[in-house]
Amino acid sequence: MSQGSTAMDAGQDGHLAGGLDPALLVPQFPGPAALLDAGGHAVLANEAAAALLAALSENRLPALAAAIAAALQDGQMRQDRADLAGTRGGTALQITLIPTAGKLLLLGRDGTLERNLIQALMQSRQLFKDLVSCSTDFAWETKADGRFGFVSPRGALGYTARELEGSSARDIVAPHSAETPVPAILPFEAQTPQEATEIFLQRKDGTVGCFEVSCLPVRDPHGAWLGVRGVARDVTEARERVDALRRAHKQLNKLANTDGLTGLLNRRAFLTELDKRLGRHLRNKLRGTLIYFDLDNFKKVNDVRGHQVGDEVLKHVAEAARRLMRGVDLASRIGGDEFLLWLEETDRNSAESISLRLHEIGRELDRQFGVEGFPLGLSVGAVFSRLDRLETTESLIARADEAMYAAKKGGKGRSHIAPLPDAEDGVPT
Repeated sequence: MSQGSTAMDAGQDGHLAGGLDPALLVPQFPGPAALLDAGGHAVLANEAAAALLAALSENRLPALAAAIAAALQDGQMRQDRADLAGTRGGTALQITLIPTAGKLLLLGRDGTLERNLIQALMQSRQLFKDLVSCSTDFAWETKADGRFGFVSPRGALGYTARELEGSSARDIVAPHSAETPVPAILPFEAQTPQEATEIFLQRKDGTVGCFEVSCLPVRDPHGAWLGVRGVARDVTEARERVDALRRAHKQLNKLANTDGLTGLLNRRAFLTELDKRLGRHLRNKLRGTLIYFDLDNFKKVNDVRGHQVGDEVLKHVAEAARRLMRGVDLASRIGGDEFLLWLEETDRNSAESISLRLHEIGRELDRQFGVEGFPLGLSVGAVFSRLDRLETTESLIARADEAMYAAKKGGKGRSHIAPLPDAEDGVPT
């Protein structure tokens, strides 16, 4: 893995979705940050990432390298850790890997203090107090009754240390909700070690922040549980950045799979999903229906009433198609005024019913958008998936296209429903 320090390569890809530009994000990130290409090579990195990238290139971090390769392969976000050798125990990094636009954003957070604090807890309470007195993290100790016996001298959450000491730790835990879930076992009451547990705490001013908590139980020489010691780091802003990147990644996937005008699946996404459906239907001997339709005299609408009205027609068709579909069905605008519908586990009666409803949509379109003398309507072709052998998506669509043109030959605004393709082979209908 090679190291990069300029923004030239990343800049060619433009901004990340959500307005996040790697050329700005990576250099300004407070910890190690790098943008890796599909081969795992850094095309953009800040100065703080130099040691991490060097360790990766020298194969000193095999676990992180494997996580990077996996994230690039399956496009899933991951979190890992990396320990860099150095003086005083080296540096412990918490790593977040975020796939985006064919690349991988690597963000590192220095977790050395947390690691050292936990080690110090095991050695000396006094050393613990000395360390946290100069730390901006929230360090604490709770007693067996769940009340704070010690809080960082700086205080936390807008409270002074004196205000928190003696109070119940449960009082600062934010109420449970979908956005602020409460862990099943609170770190403040844990009887086993916890590391980087996410918890939402309520500040003195009523606002809620997200914190990562690591802790160790405290026991007497006989093993009796006395309470818990730990540290909490406010990761609210970091979490918001990661959430923004996650939303951006989701939006990128949506844009890559949908038609920009209608919001239906585009041709590529439809074919990819249909290919999966055909294999499953064949294995389970389930019949599916593919409907191919286009708009009769649509060109006349564009010529006479303008392309803006034409776009409204296409959007109206897409919305009407959505109302026809069940959650398991698929709808796509594959180009121009041509559409495909895939109906899961359907028979000829279902195909006839959908065809009739499509023609109702066509008549509604004509009343609203049609040009006199050139009725606006739909020509519909329907075919069924094979149950005797696997058929390619291209072959199935070609059959549906033939059925649609057979409908046109019989006169516009008609349907043609093809016979079952495998009936001659004795497959049950």
